[in-house]
Amino acid sequence: MDVWEVLLVAIGLSIDVFVVSAYMGAGFSKINKKNLCCLCLLFGGMQLFAMAVGNLIALVPALWNGRLERYADRWEMFSVLIFAGLGVYMLVKGIREETVLEKRCDTINWKATAGLSVVTSIDALLAGVGLGILDTRIIAEELLMFPVTVIQVIFGVYFGYRLGLQHNKKAYWVGGTLLFLAAVDIIIHFGI
Repeated sequence: MDVWEVLLVAIGLSIDVFVVSAYMGAGFSKINKKNLCCLCLLFGGMQLFAMAVGNLIALVPALWNGRLERYADRWEMFSVLIFAGLGVYMLVKGIREETVLEKRCDTINWKATAGLSVVTSIDALLAGVGLGILDTRIIAEELLMFPVTVIQVIFGVYFGYRLGLQHNKKAYWVGGTLLFLAAVDIIIHFGI
């Protein structure tokens, strides 16, 4: 995959981090820069870790069988299914009618936030498997995933702080669409 394709995937994957950050930002009466930096490191680091683990999981079949090239088409199709499935997941989250009450809370429950960072990284883990199957260089993925996630956290906190939670559904639609585009791009690129 090219760098722009990996960037597309990174943006799509970090949309849920944006939404979680917007929820948090909507509750802040003032944005604490130290807390914002800690949130960036937590979410960015967890996405980075999950994608690296996903890449390692993708290497396991290569260790079992040295003739992986023969099965490459099946693995690429699995990668398409991963990205299409993640796209459907994001779109379903955008369709759901959930009412969220905004309330002021300037303290961050770091234990709950760490749990949220793990949950939002599950799709990065799956995408790491998909990108690993496509033999994408892990350095390119990681160099893009971390800063994109950090930017999403910053934008999410400020977005939630300024505008509240009224536009979160649109963010999920954007993320789902980007992940679907990645699946289509894989189909076109590899001629599946």
